[in-house]
This record gives sequence, structure tokens and C-alpha cells, in this order.
Amino acid sequence: MKKRKKQIVFLMTDSTRQDMLGCYGNSDMCTSCLDAIAENGIRYENAYSCQPVCGPARSAIFTGTYPHSNGSIANSVPLGDNVKTLGQRLRDNGIHAAYIGKYHLDCGDYFGLGRCPDGWDPDYWYDMRRYLEELDEQDRVRSRDSAASRFGVKAEFTFGNRCADRALRFLGEYAQEDFFLTVSFDEPHDPALCPEPYASAYLDYEFPKSPNVWDTLEGKPEYQKLWAGENRLADRDAITLKAPYFLGCNAYIDSEISRIVDCIHEKAPDALIIYTSDHGDGFQSHCLNGKGAAMYNEIARVPLLISGPGVPRGGWWTHSRSAILIWRP
Repeated sequence: MKKRKKQIVFLMTDSTRQDMLGCYGNSDMCTSCLDAIAENGIRYENAYSCQPVCGPARSAIFTGTYPHSNGSIANSVPLGDNVKTLGQRLRDNGIHAAYIGKYHLDCGDYFGLGRCPDGWDPDYWYDMRRYLEELDEQDRVRSRDSAASRFGVKAEFTFGNRCADRALRFLGEYAQEDFFLTVSFDEPHDPALCPEPYASAYLDYEFPKSPNVWDTLEGKPEYQKLWAGENRLADRDAITLKAPYFLGCNAYIDSEISRIVDCIHEKAPDALIIYTSDHGDGFQSHCLNGKGAAMYNEIARVPLLISGPGVPRGGWWTHSRSAILIWRP
């Protein structure tokens, strides 16, 4: 019998709530590629970010340790010098490891340092700093302008498209080898840049309000009330949940993931595909927006999908098969 290659493609988006995927019950979400991964594999119903902030969430996934142990307790706080990453562990055991996309585990700012950490393939290292270095001054500003989608953004301009391009090149070059490829998108995180037709797809759309939108944080921790600010004073009945570019970008990045998945099926059919997000978004539930140190479902509960050879097809793992996103090395 032919020996199966050891290949994993780990796909991650930023700020994607579970209910931003069609396969989790919201049929208004245009996420056909991710829905197909769920249909052809396993969908976790109760997967939770270890700490729902960009850097700490990644630190848990890529070291197999909790943020309070690995040192990355907040954004822009690096891993400890003695902490081994998944890239180092795999490299030391003969597995080619490559990381393309948002890293957030060095001591740099939001964009990173542009330097490849030990363990990952330097030829494919591409963090957000390297993306900025490809742009002129005007386009650097435009790349962080949440209004840019209104005035026409080409797919080729986005970070997500450039990450996907590099992933395709990697798969073309190393499809016959054992590998672990991470593709970590910044999208749909603000500024949520996306080209047409995605930029216009949700202009008039109102996201469904859950009962938690009416939670005004009475009796809850004081820091949550400070985080909510004047939102607590707003008429909760009058609130409409509209985020056209955020939801449009959510659909757009699904299309970029589709390019990668198609390439996997063509060139690396032995590969296991794993998809998740680092955290969700409050989106006015509990009067909170964004993410932070709170374990509300809207912020901490994330999609987790696994498909590939040997994975049960059409599986739905509920509370009896829950996951906290820490990988043990």
C-alpha cells in the first residue's frame, strides 16, 4: 500500500465568529469553500480560542502552551526565548514548516518585524511587515484605510491575495514532500479591504441580533463596562448590526481560501486541511465590539473545520467533542 505523505495545511483567518460561516447555520454568509470543508470533514461545534486576542491566541496554537506560560500574554509581547514553536519542533523532526501571513508573536508592532523566526522556511516567510515593504507610501496608508473598499480595491492589492499566491507556489514546489504549511490571513479583520463584488454584497444587510445584544453588563466585571463605554447607554432595541465591508471581506477571504483548497486537491491530495480563526468579535453583544479578555461566545467561540484523507465525512462534533485551541507539540 502506498505510504501517505505527512502534509498539513493550516488555514487561519482573523476575527471570524462561528456564525459568520454558512456551515454554522447562517445561510446569509457566502462561505462556500469553508462550508465544503465542513461538509467533507468534521465541524467542531464548541471550539474556543485559548485567549481571544490575536497574539496570545496564536501563541497557544503554535507552541502548545498557555500564554501565561509562553510569555505572549498580550499583543506585541513576544514569546519567551526558551519557548519552542511548532515550526521548530517539526523542523527538528524532518518536517518542512512554512509560515505565510500574520504572525503577531515577535516583539514588533501590529505588522511584525519582517524577520523569519527559527524553524520556518525563510524563502516563504511573509508577514505583514513584508507586505507593507512592497507598497509605496500612499498605498501603505490606503492598505489600512477601512474606507478604501468603497473606492475600488483590486484583489491583487490585498494582503490575503498575496498570501494565497505564495501558498500556491509553496504547494507547487513541495507537493511531493512532508510539510506543515500555515497560511494566516489578516482578513476579515479591520480594515476589511475587499474587491467587488464582495465590497457591495452586504451594503444593506443586517446581521441577526442575538439576545445577548440586550445585555447591558449589569453585575458584570467593571472592566467590561469600561470597554463598552457609551454603548451601554444606547437604546438596544434601536441597534442595527451592519458591517458591510467586514462581512464582505469575510466572503472575499473565503474565495482566496478556495484557491488554496483547489490547489491542494490538485497537487497535494494527501494533505490534511485545518481551518480556524484566532477569535471572534463582540459585534454589539454584551455592548462590546471587537475582541478582548472575555469568554463570551461571540468573542471566544471560533469555527474549527478539519478535512482530508481519513477524516470522517460530514461529521458534526458537538459538546462531547469540544476543543480549546492549544496544540500539544
